[in-house]
Amino acid sequence: MNAVSLGDTRPTIEDPMAFRNVLGHFPTGIVLITGIAADGEPVGMIVGSFTSVSLAPPLVGFLPTVNSQTFKRLRTAKSFCVNVLAGDQEDICRRFSGRAENKFDSVTWTPSPSGAPVLEGVVAFIDCTFESISDAGDHHIVVGAVRELQVCRPVAPLLFFQGGYGQFAPMSLHAPFETDLIAGVRLAEQGRVEMDWLAKSLDAECTAMAVVNDQMAVMVAGTGSSWDAEARLGERIPLMPPMGELCLAWEDQAAIQKWLDRALPNDECSPHEYRERLRAVRKRGWSVTMKSDYQDEEVFAALREYSSGHYTPAQERHIREVISRTSSSYAPITLLDGELYEVDSLLAPVWDSVGQVRLVLRITHLPSSVTAQQITAWADQLMLTATAISVAPAARG
Repeated sequence: MNAVSLGDTRPTIEDPMAFRNVLGHFPTGIVLITGIAADGEPVGMIVGSFTSVSLAPPLVGFLPTVNSQTFKRLRTAKSFCVNVLAGDQEDICRRFSGRAENKFDSVTWTPSPSGAPVLEGVVAFIDCTFESISDAGDHHIVVGAVRELQVCRPVAPLLFFQGGYGQFAPMSLHAPFETDLIAGVRLAEQGRVEMDWLAKSLDAECTAMAVVNDQMAVMVAGTGSSWDAEARLGERIPLMPPMGELCLAWEDQAAIQKWLDRALPNDECSPHEYRERLRAVRKRGWSVTMKSDYQDEEVFAALREYSSGHYTPAQERHIREVISRTSSSYAPITLLDGELYEVDSLLAPVWDSVGQVRLVLRITHLPSSVTAQQITAWADQLMLTATAISVAPAARG
């Protein structure tokens, strides 16, 4: 292990601004501690030092300053309630951290089980009694015994970092500005004319999706007269089974295994079955998904939420569970003469100059109850468009 030089410019710990600056590089959650003071009036103070202390017994803590006048009133209360502020409640944070009086005016709240205020719209509340108060330098260490708690609104919480407010965003939302991503965008733009022609000829929606990290993102959209595909631009889809089969069908085993590892433990398909699906896609050269018994609106809502980026890890798990339930619609089928089919989408690969799938063309909003011949005709048109956009012959095998 190589030693790393820490340099000679380290500030002294006696410098309070240096202390504040270094500690500011650690993000903290923002909570509003509330209570009913001895005079019967509600009191609240913003705290960035809230923490869990113990599981058995359940204890939490926070560290107000010794000279806090608000805490002097709060400690006269019989109980206190921790309000976990949501990412869209910065105005509440600024209101209660300011010097204005009557901070509860025009603020909607309800009593917690102990009577302390629970503000409308908070992520969660934790109702406590005072367990102990001790001193540590210029702060108190307040420990509370948890009596009641509840998640009220499972959204991203408000965070404080380097002097500013913000909220949690999954790392996967931040796409790397790399050569392969740029190439995908350029290729999609070059195919816009062909995509628009295909969408208009079928009166359908045509989108081009590229792989970005562990997601697929809509780069370009073409549309027929009945659809507003531009609204799909920037939409993101998790690259996880069952979605992304066409992106992975011609990849190496390491990439395929990484994709399979993203499947949920309760997925109805086994890794072997997914590998068989990939082989079927390679053999056909294109892919078709069918409408199934899952609720379309639930899936669309999950994808909208995922694309927005404003979700918590718990919400992301729910989104992935919703997507996983669409697996049956991706199962490969043999198209039979005389049968009618409910098609959800058709997909085809677009190849780059080194023979890799750079984009996936997808057409949706197609007519219902169609024959195998009609599906094949649509697939032929889609493949011609994909070939026109590709810059290398399609890989096979």
